[in-house]
Amino acid sequence: MSGAPPGLLWGTRKPKDTGVSVVTTAASTDPTGQGAHAAQAGATRGTWGASALYAWATTLFGVIGLFMSGLIMYDKIKLMEDPDFSPACTINDVVSCTDVMNSGQASAFGIPNPFIGLVGFSVVICIGVALLAGARFRAWFWYGFLAGLAFAVGFVHWLAYEALYDIQALCPYCMVVWAVVLPLFITTVVGIGRARARDRGDEVTTGASAIFGMPLIVLVVWYLGFLALILQQFVF
Repeated sequence: MSGAPPGLLWGTRKPKDTGVSVVTTAASTDPTGQGAHAAQAGATRGTWGASALYAWATTLFGVIGLFMSGLIMYDKIKLMEDPDFSPACTINDVVSCTDVMNSGQASAFGIPNPFIGLVGFSVVICIGVALLAGARFRAWFWYGFLAGLAFAVGFVHWLAYEALYDIQALCPYCMVVWAVVLPLFITTVVGIGRARARDRGDEVTTGASAIFGMPLIVLVVWYLGFLALILQQFVF
């Protein structure tokens, strides 16, 4: 026994290095999983996601807006190349994209308005797709997005006023763009309000009832207001 290695006598012999490291996980030290949940909560604290319904709607409205902006941009370029060109959406003196596109209001900031739409709706699509993939954003990002949508709402209202009372002609392509901006703004306001309520610990309505309620009523009234002004100007 005296010739035996000390490690065998006292049970302290260093194990042989096999090259395999052992990693202690949260699961081994926290069988309840509370540590993992706390880590996940810490990672998402201060960020807001969105429902699948909002993400799909944002993406869809962005695609529609981008497509219509592309059509307007195409016709605008054709008109610049050939003053005699007649866009497909020019039907008569009232429904006349030609009159709208040739107006000074069609380049409100020194560049064609559809260029703004091409950039803006591309951003909207990117945000919608990111949300579909499960992205979460800081509050400042959401407020920045809302500010951009608020600018878009104000801009389309100004364009609508100019089309009705100054140019006195309507562009159907432009009106589709107006139509998608409004629900984007309303649903984003609702989404931010719901996120703030969750942060305060308030009970939040989930599911389709969160959208198909007061927000839908506001949107319908908004559309009816536009329709009433158009009818008053060109029909009655």
